[in-house]
Amino acid sequence: MLKKIAVLFFAALISYCIYYDLHAGTIPTNAKETAGKTVAVQPQTTHRPYVTAKVHSGDTVLTIVKQISGGPAPSIEKAIRDFSKLNGGIAPEDIQTGQTYRFPIYGESR
Repeated sequence: MLKKIAVLFFAALISYCIYYDLHAGTIPTNAKETAGKTVAVQPQTTHRPYVTAKVHSGDTVLTIVKQISGGPAPSIEKAIRDFSKLNGGIAPEDIQTGQTYRFPIYGESR
């Protein structure tokens, strides 16, 4: 009898874990949910100057950085690293049209 209860308990636990994983998810995002409210996670602090800009169709991180800086952008690796730091770890390929992001300033605009 005790074995049946234990098996039933573990089956219920596993079912709940699967339900929770499918419903709420376990992959970290850029926001934390707290009691039904979404709270934005603060990006890592950095001393790099930046501009907040809205992404339009066809824009890439490098094209926006070039426009903002008024000259050639730094190396791709540096721009990607700085963009990710300013935006809480968001990868440049994950930017979405219509969203606002922080873009690092290089060169003459500083």
